[in-house]
Amino acid sequence: MQALVLSGGGNRGPLQVGAIRALLANGVTPQMIVGSSAGALNGVFLAIEPNMAGADRVAEMWREAGRRKVIHSGPLQTIWQLLRGSDHVMDNAGMAAFIRSVLPPNVRVFGDLKLPFYVTIAHWMTRALYLYGDDPQGDLTQALVTSAAVPGYFPPTWHNGEAFVDGGLVSNVPAQIAVARGATELWVVDLAYSTDPPRKPGNSLSIIRHAVYPALYREALLELESVAFRPGIRLHHIPIYDYQDVALGDFSEIETMLELGAQVARKYLERPEPNVIRYPRKFMADELPPGPPGAKPFVG
Repeated sequence: MQALVLSGGGNRGPLQVGAIRALLANGVTPQMIVGSSAGALNGVFLAIEPNMAGADRVAEMWREAGRRKVIHSGPLQTIWQLLRGSDHVMDNAGMAAFIRSVLPPNVRVFGDLKLPFYVTIAHWMTRALYLYGDDPQGDLTQALVTSAAVPGYFPPTWHNGEAFVDGGLVSNVPAQIAVARGATELWVVDLAYSTDPPRKPGNSLSIIRHAVYPALYREALLELESVAFRPGIRLHHIPIYDYQDVALGDFSEIETMLELGAQVARKYLERPEPNVIRYPRKFMADELPPGPPGAKPFVG
């Protein structure tokens, strides 16, 4: 069974859509979709319509999100939320309303989908992974909003006094879920972390991302390794490193992202390397800047 595994990646989601379109155009026909965060949002439309028309619908969804400014947070709003001790910077009510408006009116729960579709969320306190998709009555909007609830930026989903957040906190590239649900060939479109420096200085949120993402991405790579080495599994890892510094709420380069994602997927399809995990490049000592007096780079 072929599965499409879609990582999280925030506003970099259109890169993933471009890659999906290229895969579909070259004969990849997923029979299952597993997504985390932005990958879950992309995946739901393919689970509704698993073909190029569905992929085009996802691209249009991102354009519409930009037109409506679904994700936005000005400096005054951020300061106010911090001063009042809030657990988030931006409310997600607008995102929930947007998702409900772009889903077809007859698609509200997982049982309405044409393909098996799994969405990851995480329990905040224990970092345990939870999964939507086995229960056909599971609410799609609730699943997608929770899977995209980046801690500190969006509010968690509360249930019986427990907080649930973005699935990427635990499994941002949920390949193990696909295997556990019967997939034997995985096409992993990974909005990967890059060690290359950003194109421009970032704000505090981008600095926090750069501090936190390396550890989360190491966990994702370990998960991919554990799947790739299993007998009978064929895994295609397609990492996309572009637009590391795009800000949440920036929808200005969707068309360029769509094309870049397609280029990356097409390049992989020219010379596929199943079960090969691709890693962010490591810097050699002579590539690193001088340290403070008395400090030299150590590259083990």
